[in-house]
Amino acid sequence: MRRILFAFALLALASTGSSLAAAVPPHFGSALSQQISSDGPRAVAWSLTLSHDWAKVEQNIAANDPALSSATLRALLDYTPRFERSAMQHALRARLQNDALSGLAVLSPVSRSPYSGRAICGAGEARWKHQVAPMVMATHDIVYALQREACLNALRLHSRR
Repeated sequence: MRRILFAFALLALASTGSSLAAAVPPHFGSALSQQISSDGPRAVAWSLTLSHDWAKVEQNIAANDPALSSATLRALLDYTPRFERSAMQHALRARLQNDALSGLAVLSPVSRSPYSGRAICGAGEARWKHQVAPMVMATHDIVYALQREACLNALRLHSRR
C-alpha cells in the first residue's frame, strides 16, 4: 500500500515539475539577450545545449519576444546544434506567420543557411504557404529585401517590381 501511495506521489510531483519546466519565465528573453551581449553567441549556445534550454529559445522566437533583437537571434541561430535546427525552423515559420516583418528580420540573407528565406519558407506546408504569402508580399522593407525575395521564390511567387 505504501509503495502504491509513494508511486502516486512521485507521479504527481513529476507531472507538476515537467509542467513548471515547460513554462518560459517572462524575463528569459531579456536575460538571454544580456548573456549574448556579454558572453557571445557561441558560449550562450553551448550553455543552452548543456542546460537543455533550446525549447525556451524556440518559444521566445515563435512568440516574437521584443527583448531579443533580430540581430541577436541571427547570431545565436548560427551556433544552434544540428539536432535543434528543425525546431528553430518551425519557430521561425510561426514567427513569420504572426508578423511577417519581424519574421523576415530574423531570416538569414545567406542563401545556403538553414535559416534562409528559401529554407524556412520552402519547407512549410501548402496551407501555411498560402496563408503567409500575402503577408510576405505586403512587406516592403529594403533592409530585408534579400530575405523577402528568397522567401517569395520559395513560396513559388514573384514579387512586384
